[in-house]
Amino acid sequence: MRKVKFAYCALALGLISGYASAASQGTVTFNGKLIAETCEIDTNDVDKTVTLPTLSTQTLAKAADEAGSTTFTIKAVNCPDAIKKVAAHFEALDSTGFNPVTGNLTNSAATGGAKNVEVRLYNTDSSVISVGGTGAAFDVQSDQTAVMTYIGGYYATAATEPGDVTAKVNYTLSYP
Repeated sequence: MRKVKFAYCALALGLISGYASAASQGTVTFNGKLIAETCEIDTNDVDKTVTLPTLSTQTLAKAADEAGSTTFTIKAVNCPDAIKKVAAHFEALDSTGFNPVTGNLTNSAATGGAKNVEVRLYNTDSSVISVGGTGAAFDVQSDQTAVMTYIGGYYATAATEPGDVTAKVNYTLSYP
């Protein structure tokens, strides 16, 4: 009798562990597309500097406070006729340039840097663009150009401390 109970227990454990291991596995499939003809970035917009306003730490006194929204544009030129829309895809410079929890750019000011503050990217409708994401798409005009407008601003991760703020992000043109 004891052997039968042991056999049933062993069988039950085997079924449970088989189910658990099957549930912890999966597949990630990446699909994409590359195109030969693309727009170009206007030479005046290849490397941009956006100056955020100087604000008081009282404005960013607690986690999730946001302030200092500043608009910037990226102009695409010489777009082929086949391309009707263009957007900016934002990527971190390296693994330390962004916060994977918030999706924001981290402060990289080397010395005298402000504490507990990040830079968040937005579309013009105020929706957040996480680093690694693509912003809103803009129409290509009849002159084969598109002006993409986005926003950057401060985002507090806790009560901020004074200092400089510097954040950098790479961007690539994307064709939704």
